Amino acid sequence: MAETLSLDAKLDLSAAPALHASLLPLTNDDLVVDATQVTHLGALCTQILIATANTARTAGRGFHLINVNDRVLGQLGAMGLTPEAISEGTP
Repeated sequence: MAETLSLDAKLDLSAAPALHASLLPLTNDDLVVDATQVTHLGALCTQILIATANTARTAGRGFHLINVNDRVLGQLGAMGLTPEAISEGTP
C-alpha cells in the first residue's frame, strides 16, 4: 500500500526542514507525493524530493510525484527537471 503526502504550497528554503521531517517517517512503503497545492518549488526542496525518490528506488519502493501544475512544471524546467525525472530517476 502506498503512503501519500500532500505538499505545502510554498516549498522554499525555509520549508526544507519541515519537508525533510515529513518525508523521513514515510520510508516503509511506496510513496505518492501530491503537488496539487504547490505554487513555489525551490531548489533545496527539489533536492530533498530527488534524494527521497533515489532512496525509495534503491530500497525497491516506488516514488511518484503527482498533480504538478504548470507553474511548478516551469520551475522544474528551469532546473532542467521534470516530475518523471524525479520519480523515475531519468534525465
